Amino acid sequence: MAAVVIRYAGIRRILPLDAPTLLSALLEQAEVPLAKPCGGAHTCGKCKVRAYGALSPLSQEERRLLTIGEQLENWRLACAAEAVGDCTIEVGEAVSAQIQTAGQVNSWEGSSLFGAEGYALAADIGTTTVAVYLVSLSEPFSGACPSTSELNAQAPYGADVISRIASVSQKGVVPLREAILRQLDRLFISLLETAGVPKQAVRGVVLTGNTTMLHLAAGLDPSGIAAAPYIPQSLFGVLYSARGWFPSLSPAVQVYLAPCISAYLGGDLTCALLSSPLRQWELLIDVGTNGEMALMTPDGLFCCSTAAGPAFEGAGLRCGRTAGPGAIDRVAIREGIPDCRVIGGGPALGICGTGAIHAVAALLEAGLLDETGLLDERYGEEFPLQNGVVLTQQDIRQLQLAKAAIAAGADTLLHHAGVSCDRLAGVSLAGGFGSYIDPAAAMRIGLLPRISAPVVSMGNAAGMGACLCAQSEPALHEAERIAQDARTIELASDPFFNERYIEQMLFTP
Repeated sequence: MAAVVIRYAGIRRILPLDAPTLLSALLEQAEVPLAKPCGGAHTCGKCKVRAYGALSPLSQEERRLLTIGEQLENWRLACAAEAVGDCTIEVGEAVSAQIQTAGQVNSWEGSSLFGAEGYALAADIGTTTVAVYLVSLSEPFSGACPSTSELNAQAPYGADVISRIASVSQKGVVPLREAILRQLDRLFISLLETAGVPKQAVRGVVLTGNTTMLHLAAGLDPSGIAAAPYIPQSLFGVLYSARGWFPSLSPAVQVYLAPCISAYLGGDLTCALLSSPLRQWELLIDVGTNGEMALMTPDGLFCCSTAAGPAFEGAGLRCGRTAGPGAIDRVAIREGIPDCRVIGGGPALGICGTGAIHAVAALLEAGLLDETGLLDERYGEEFPLQNGVVLTQQDIRQLQLAKAAIAAGADTLLHHAGVSCDRLAGVSLAGGFGSYIDPAAAMRIGLLPRISAPVVSMGNAAGMGACLCAQSEPALHEAERIAQDARTIELASDPFFNERYIEQMLFTP
């Protein structure tokens, strides 16, 4: 029988091979993290690995997405290349990221659903990142607690909810459920050990996330979310036993999944609203792959969700990467020459979403990008930034689509509430990405409404809300009330949104 040698992070693993197998499937079997933003659709070219030995010939997709130099240096696309005999796969170090776990929070009175003693664990399962928290049940939650985070282990199944759902249709829900539960179980135990808390002291777990992420965690098929009439199997707000969820915890531990508002307005928005209640005419936006937003009005809470896609997370951009060491996160252009700030210093390895927003804003200010998003002709199809990192014309188009979706969603909420942008009392940005956005750059490209009122980062408001649900039963019931009473604006069938989406594609001054 043939064997496949996998080298990753200084570790050498050997897997048997009895039939031609995709390199991505072998890496998945070996639990080696691999970026696949397109979910294996052969469109992003991000799953590059070095491979030697008995391999399938270069596919058409690989010839298109790999440079000649990369092909000569034995780079392959894990989603396209197959191992057909004895071979070796080399995977680089996992990409680290700046993941926001902290956030602002209001305190709540009342004891926990899980009891008055011991501890609870909480987790915000984002499409891109996962943050976990350890909450004491014997004292009010102040927002300060032990936490840790990682990139979501489901990333090999796609960068956004639609590609994850497509992966479920091909492979079933079990692989994706096992990936996230294994990751959470490991992070929980690591957090407990770091804090010096025995696992026997854990009384409950609260999970939040968008509706798709919670379906995957619960092992429910989310396919109803992806097609009209967009009906999820559950909007949660329910308790489960930890048996079959987290093997490291006692089966007596209860697992609560936060209440969702609709198919695309998840428990993450509910928890964000719980931890950072809005003033009248204040807008909350979670700028991410699945852009969720809410507007508080005298008539109640108006909410909507818009598919921004993974561009703001760096996925889908030619040189895109998560916000971590080596990523460009700030760009200024002086006399046509870019001045880039790189996270951690050193040479640039790529550009993250905040850096891409800065780059587009800088290009607009320098007159090197017109309002239609067309680069100055002297640069052709790409603008050089630093150390071979570029922003391409296609990258700019992806950012246009993403920012138009967010901006048109905000415009639609204001339209249905019957109020103009200048009436806004402020904008709160929730989520890890929102924590690092430069409001001036975001306003310049039209991502955020141009207002003089404050624009405030709330940090990981969803994670803070999950902690509140864990620590206070009255807070948990308030989250359920928020989800029940919120008024959802369905953008897919809204003529105003469709009109504004086209208009917001422009980078108007």
